[in-house]
Amino acid sequence: MGSGKKKRAGGKKSALTVDMALTIGAKKLHTARQFMYEEGKKYNSQFIDAKTGLCKPQFLETRPCPVCASSKSRELFIKGGGRYVACGKCTMVYLNPAFTDKALVNFYSGNLATQAQVVANETDFSRRIYSKGLAAITKFRRTGEILDVGCSSGFFLDLAKEAGWKTVGVELNKAEAEMARKKHEVHVTSIFSLEVKKRFDAIVMWDVLEHIKNGNKTLQLFSKKLLRKRGLLFLQIPNSGSLATRVMQEKSKMFDGIEHVNLYNPSTISLLAKNNGFDVLHLETVISEIPVIANYLNYQDPYLGEAVHGGKILDIIDEKTLHKKKLGYKMQVVLRSR
Repeated sequence: MGSGKKKRAGGKKSALTVDMALTIGAKKLHTARQFMYEEGKKYNSQFIDAKTGLCKPQFLETRPCPVCASSKSRELFIKGGGRYVACGKCTMVYLNPAFTDKALVNFYSGNLATQAQVVANETDFSRRIYSKGLAAITKFRRTGEILDVGCSSGFFLDLAKEAGWKTVGVELNKAEAEMARKKHEVHVTSIFSLEVKKRFDAIVMWDVLEHIKNGNKTLQLFSKKLLRKRGLLFLQIPNSGSLATRVMQEKSKMFDGIEHVNLYNPSTISLLAKNNGFDVLHLETVISEIPVIANYLNYQDPYLGEAVHGGKILDIIDEKTLHKKKLGYKMQVVLRSR
């Protein structure tokens, strides 16, 4: 399984790769992000009962599958105060019970601006992955009016504006919204409370849809109120069907217990799109997590270990093969409204 000696993290990578862990190593990447994990854990603790280790019941409500509405599910594990289950009908992975809508809005309104700091610390790689998403969008629409839901400090909006798009953002975190407002029109509100008199040619959600309990309601809002006819919706979301998640399960950082309420895979995001009047134009996975998996399989801390992998898992699965099978850690998806 590897010697565990301290060697370089992997093989040679393209200068334009978006897979930061493959380039600099999992340990260096996640050590730099440790402040975010610690701050997040501290902030979340106020919502968790210290005696039971579970989220406080006053914040919670039970629910059926958020994609197919089935009430049949099986428990996977408890992590970060939350109970993750898998739908017995469509395979959707979700928190049940989950925070109420009101509790989630309050949670995000008071949350820390650590995500903006991470993006600032990782500017080069942030630019690469955002540019990759923008390129996927521009295959189907080159310019127009674009809305970034959960725009944080406005990094993606900056790139879109540079490319000729007219930009608008929505952000619940007041501190991050103020950063984005220096260059863009930004609304500090829930997407469901947003009041604008125009429709958009494209809407983007970077690592946001997994935080929203009702994906059906969200896509219907976009198609009926916020998107122009045949408008585009871009999503970057965690992939619950990724190899890293399947191998590590509750050890994966994908599962946090509060924020990641809905975790889609290629089939469930496609089903959600179909049920709400969208066609899937593009779906690919990004970020292999090869170093993380290699560490885990070598009995090391998956995020802070230094297992030798040479760009492959057990010298068998490389990045190209992994993404060909849609087994990457995250998905980038472009949908078009009918």
